[in-house]
Amino acid sequence: MNTQETRKEANALLGQAESALTDGKVEEFDKIIADATTKMAEADKVDAAASQLKKLQGEFQKPLNTVPIASSDVAMYDPNDKTRTIKANYKPSSWVKGMPASAQPMWVQEQMGITQKEEAQFQTDTFVKWLRSPSDNEFWKSASADEVKAMQEETDAEGLKVSALVS
Repeated sequence: MNTQETRKEANALLGQAESALTDGKVEEFDKIIADATTKMAEADKVDAAASQLKKLQGEFQKPLNTVPIASSDVAMYDPNDKTRTIKANYKPSSWVKGMPASAQPMWVQEQMGITQKEEAQFQTDTFVKWLRSPSDNEFWKSASADEVKAMQEETDAEGLKVSALVS
């Protein structure tokens, strides 16, 4: 039953309550009014829940920031740049130097070449593998050389790529 039907029932109850009151049946009037109030409260509660659900779904379905918002990034961003289709190792002009592929902004990741996208996916997958491993030691024992390298790439305070030392 939807809330419109519930509200119609509550309205019909109000009509019954009015006729009970004109007949002088106060106890019946009180009971009918209580039922009508309960039905309206139920309808309001369902409508509020549906509204909250719709709002949250809208929030979760908002796209990530796929275009730059900083003026310096906008100046370098070219939405028509299709060089990635002819160069597998392409880094667009908005590429942030010194940062790994997986740490690039979304609009850069959309424009980078297939090799860079594969590198970003590998770095992300390696991080998830490390995150899900039972212990740090177990990950490092089972990690391939490429996974170790991917996990050791970091950026310093100036955003330059540095390699951490494994102890």
